[in-house]
Amino acid sequence: MVPSLQSLGLVDLLSSDPRPTFVVQVSQSSEAPSTEIQYRNPALEALITLDQSVSAIPQDASHLPFWKWVTNPPPKAHSEVDPESQAASVAQHSLTYFGIFWTRSLVCGQWVVMSGNETAPSSEPPRKKRIERRKGSPIAFRHSQTPILDSPSQRKSGSKTPIIYRADSNPGLMVPIFASEPEPFLDIVQSVDWASTSLGPTADWSRQLQQTFNQVISDSRPIALYWGPDYVTIYNEAFSKYCGSTHPSRLGRSADETWPHLKSKLDEVMTMPPGACSKVEDETRFFVQQPDGSREEVYAQWSMVPIISDKKCLGVQHSLLDITSKRLWERRMKMLVNLGEALVTSRDVSSYWTKTIEELERWSPSYDVPLAFIYSVSEDDDGSSSASRYDCPRICRLEGSLGVPANHPIAPSLLKLQDSDDGLAPMFRESLNSPQPLLLQTKDDSLPRMLLHGLEWRGFGDSCQAAIICPIRPTKDEHVMGILFLGLNPRRPYDNDYRQFISLLNQKLTSSLASTVLLEEEAHRRRNATEQAAHDNAMLKERLEYQTEQTNRSVQTLRAVAEFIPAGMCFVDPNDNIAFANDAWHRITGYPKGTISHGALLESVMEEDKPKLIRAYKDSQKRDVVTCVYRILRNRDSPNHEGMKSPPSTLVRPDGKVVRHILASIKAERAPDRSVIRTLTCLTDVTVEKEATDEAIRRAQEAENLKRLAEYATVGMYDMSMDGRLLSANNLFWELTGLPKVDLSDVVVKPWPQCVVKEDLDVLEKSLRKLEESGRSQTAEIRLQTPWVTEDSDGNPSMSSRWVLATFMPVKSSDGVILSFTGCLSDVSVQKWQLDQEKSRKEEAIESKRQQENFIDMTSHEMRNPLSAILHCTDAIIASLSKVQDLIENPIPLTPTQADANMTDQAPRPERSEEEKRLLEDSIENAETIVTCAQHQKRIVDDILTMSKLDSKLLAVTPCTVDPIEIVTDAMKMFEVEARRVDIELTSSVDESYRNLGFDYLDLDPSRVKQVLINLLTNALKFTKSGKTRTVKIYVKGSMHPPGRDMTVVNFIPRFCDVSEEYDQPALRGRTNPVYLLFEVKDTGQGLTTLEMGNLFNKFVQASSKTHVKYGGSGLGLFISRRLIELQNGAIGVSSEPGVGSTFAFYIEAYLPSEASRNEALAAAAAAQLVASTDSAAAMEGKRALNLRDVRLQRHQNPGGNIRLDGILIVEDNLINQQITRRGLTDRGYTVDVANHGIEALDKLQRQQTISPRAGLGVGLALSGSTSGANLLPIAINLVLMDIEMPIQDGLTCTRRIREQEANGEVFCASGGRIPIIAVTANARPEQMMEAKQAGCDDVLVKPYRIPELIEKMQMVVRRMGGLSPNSPVR
Repeated sequence: MVPSLQSLGLVDLLSSDPRPTFVVQVSQSSEAPSTEIQYRNPALEALITLDQSVSAIPQDASHLPFWKWVTNPPPKAHSEVDPESQAASVAQHSLTYFGIFWTRSLVCGQWVVMSGNETAPSSEPPRKKRIERRKGSPIAFRHSQTPILDSPSQRKSGSKTPIIYRADSNPGLMVPIFASEPEPFLDIVQSVDWASTSLGPTADWSRQLQQTFNQVISDSRPIALYWGPDYVTIYNEAFSKYCGSTHPSRLGRSADETWPHLKSKLDEVMTMPPGACSKVEDETRFFVQQPDGSREEVYAQWSMVPIISDKKCLGVQHSLLDITSKRLWERRMKMLVNLGEALVTSRDVSSYWTKTIEELERWSPSYDVPLAFIYSVSEDDDGSSSASRYDCPRICRLEGSLGVPANHPIAPSLLKLQDSDDGLAPMFRESLNSPQPLLLQTKDDSLPRMLLHGLEWRGFGDSCQAAIICPIRPTKDEHVMGILFLGLNPRRPYDNDYRQFISLLNQKLTSSLASTVLLEEEAHRRRNATEQAAHDNAMLKERLEYQTEQTNRSVQTLRAVAEFIPAGMCFVDPNDNIAFANDAWHRITGYPKGTISHGALLESVMEEDKPKLIRAYKDSQKRDVVTCVYRILRNRDSPNHEGMKSPPSTLVRPDGKVVRHILASIKAERAPDRSVIRTLTCLTDVTVEKEATDEAIRRAQEAENLKRLAEYATVGMYDMSMDGRLLSANNLFWELTGLPKVDLSDVVVKPWPQCVVKEDLDVLEKSLRKLEESGRSQTAEIRLQTPWVTEDSDGNPSMSSRWVLATFMPVKSSDGVILSFTGCLSDVSVQKWQLDQEKSRKEEAIESKRQQENFIDMTSHEMRNPLSAILHCTDAIIASLSKVQDLIENPIPLTPTQADANMTDQAPRPERSEEEKRLLEDSIENAETIVTCAQHQKRIVDDILTMSKLDSKLLAVTPCTVDPIEIVTDAMKMFEVEARRVDIELTSSVDESYRNLGFDYLDLDPSRVKQVLINLLTNALKFTKSGKTRTVKIYVKGSMHPPGRDMTVVNFIPRFCDVSEEYDQPALRGRTNPVYLLFEVKDTGQGLTTLEMGNLFNKFVQASSKTHVKYGGSGLGLFISRRLIELQNGAIGVSSEPGVGSTFAFYIEAYLPSEASRNEALAAAAAAQLVASTDSAAAMEGKRALNLRDVRLQRHQNPGGNIRLDGILIVEDNLINQQITRRGLTDRGYTVDVANHGIEALDKLQRQQTISPRAGLGVGLALSGSTSGANLLPIAINLVLMDIEMPIQDGLTCTRRIREQEANGEVFCASGGRIPIIAVTANARPEQMMEAKQAGCDDVLVKPYRIPELIEKMQMVVRRMGGLSPNSPVR
């Protein structure tokens, strides 16, 4: 053998095997199988699902048969095992599991190799495989297999176990009998000790029995077998349900023991001749014993069929067909039909209840009515009583019962649902609001067991475990009129059939009640009509008899009396003519005395009531007496009003006529043939009585409403004596105070000490003392001891004190003595809680805003400081290079003596090469480029910070009084150098519309307007410098109304957000009568297309994708401009044409300034103009002295000869900015000193007080910039440049200390008076600039800045302070 082949191991072989394979160590014994898989090859691990399933086999008990087969140890040689069994065990080396055909291989007697194939091999057709079962092992009969037992002659001699043959597709492979999920019923069958029965072990069963068993066990119908002469019972799983709790004990037992009543039937079938009828059928009802001891009623049709073999009856097959639902439905439908027929005969609601309970009692069998009682439900007259516990003003009266003894607690004779919990009152209250029947069960305690004791159960006599409450309504929209309590059949479950029966029963009761109610109402109406007719007839007869008797005796007397009685009387003939009328009739109707014309009867009647009176006269033709009330109209000043009560003011119409109510009683006098001879009409004025009746009804209703209002008021109302005793209170008062409600007529309650928090008792007593002293109403906010619970935003409960607003109103006697006081308690806990929440949210918002402002300030400070240094250094480079260039172009000797010597010498200086000059020019141009880039960077920083403020809603518009033209001029100055460098003509124009307004100064925010102009000018220069025609022009226009197309060609874009959604600008609040300023920036650049214009004014969006590549930019400028304009109530837009140019325009709202603001602006402008003119004069003078070097040196030594600006203290903690600023000012001839923080600055100011105001001129002690105090003498300080953010002591604190010491005379300006202080800071917010001025700074300069801007600012401050005369030069 090749050595390399010999060295190969088992693992090498398995790792290359494409079949899924795993290795297990053989168990040492069958009792303790191995619990671990030793190896899995790559092919198995690649099949993730199969690998996970195989890995779980050792730990999963459901796989234990398979695992035992895998790990089964080989049989030992000396073991006493049946050789055939041993051979069979060894032969069992393959089977299918997890859908894989596994092959088991034993290696070296220690390792089991399990190899898997997707399908089992089938090299030959199936053949019979002999399988012998070990003695005592259970046999498994499957529905899908039919085991066939061999005949005794085929058994091997000496073998006592049956031999089973099966079709096997894998010849020679014996499949072990196991399953991971055995069928439960088969397990039960297998667990029966069949050996103890006459049938013997299952292995000894006959073939006929096994075939019959397999057929029955796989049948879904309930079937039982009674086998042999002992009728041994075998049944399938469907039949086991009818055995109930006796299953599986009936299996294997004789039917004589389990069902003795079947003995005769079984004998009849067993002894039936083979040629006779082979089937016995019948129907029966029986009761299935349940595990809980209860019994279930079941109806079934059954049949018994003998099992014949060789003309011999081997057994009986017993089949069942469940007809329970059918028989119960027939029984219940019959009951419903009988109930409906009985209830139809009810004529009133009372008889309806009686017939219902009687019919329920007649139901036979009474299994479905083991218990029943019925209540009628009516309104409770005391439903509004304050003592009610529940909002359910109903009374239930017991109308009848079945199975309930008298006075049993489950059915009291009377139940008041508004305050009772007796019996089933809580369930009755619930059923009143339920549209469907309500199910009660003992298992969930909805049907209390204690109420079931002592009942006389009907039907089976078993206690009910469930009941139904049926609310009975005539219609869905009406209230419940009755409640039926019906106990459910204890031997039937409450299934769908039972639910349908209850639903039909409820419908039958509801429909029958509706019919009964309609019949009763109709009968009541007929009875009322009959009684009224009888009453009318009796009255008419009585009156006729009386009138007949009196007419014969005293006709004249009646006439005389008729004239004096207050009731109006008249006789009307059949033609409606008035034959007689007394004086009272004339007074009431207002008809003048004399001849009464036809139609006078209706003349004074109101049109609306004439049909009523006519109908009454028509009714008098049929009835003896007819009464009606109608209205008449009378003039208020009618002479016939004598003797009549004055009408109420409410009955007087606007036209002055009086409405009066008349009660007319009409009686017809009839002939013997019942024809009307004449009609007597009596009129009575009932105006006052009707008004009194209406008033009484109204007052009664008001009293009732007030009573209900007090009960259902949302505030606690009370009445209390002066000693604190509670006299009366509504429900909410008791609820708020947490006191138990009691009868105040029997119990003395003093609520305040019990319900008020101790800390608030003093407040309460103080208010009550004020009430007693002043006699006026008092209020107080106090806390009650009852807790108030709410939920926070996370849904967590939060408990706090209950706050109430207590009102105390005195109740005085007629003498003005305070007898008691009344009031109310209003729960203000929610308002208190909301106030606390609002305070908390406000504090959080303020803190968030402060943090955002701090972040913006820090970012601004840290980004602007380096830019300031860049600008200063670049200016210094440009100045130095320009000076060198000036020296090259104009070589001048240092002193006149040297100049004379040079003139005598006449030695020509060497000329500079063109290369050197070009380098100087390039360096200057590069430095200017750095300046331009720094300024661009500053704009980007400004845009980012502005964007941050906009997003945080922190950007504020701060109007101040300025000249709009100066804003445009300042913006143009910033771009003059850049425009000149790229050869662009930059101009401005003021339109006539602005001049016509006549306003030189307006209130607006110049920084925001200038920021927009800078953005627009930056874009205009950027896109114009590459064109042939290079012009940029700014137009300023004005109007008193918003600009339209008459002022500009630009289309203004819509607002970014609605005005209502814009955050508030306090500085603009309350300003009216705006002036609209329009600014246009027109250029001759490349122009924009319509698509490109649509992309403008959006955040981070440019005109096109090429714009950023060619021109750069962030895409923020126009969006920021848009938002800044909209915050000033303006708009922005663009009009452009490709190849021609673009026009950007915007307008804002400006406002007229006050007179004081305008004067201040004029003074500032005059100072600035004077500074500018002085600088211009100095520049002209400098040009004239350009060729005199000694003059130049003199200017460096003494700038302007002005002490006011000579001596500048720079207070700055940044050493770079400190050094650059000091050098820039020193180069321009100023005497400068520096300080690192506020403490050092105060020290220098205090030390300089020892110098006289004029000392230190020309002494450059501070030119070195030392701050260590090494100078021999301090300089005279005339101005302070103060940084804000500094360590040890910040600039604002230092400024305040300087102003305090100035007020105390401790420090002063070297030139006398107030020390000018200019805040130099990178914090650019208007609020911060205002804070600096409030601290004592005279002005603020924002970083980055340039030295000329600083000098200009210093000159303006000094001029504005009035330290110099208007004509004094200031450097």
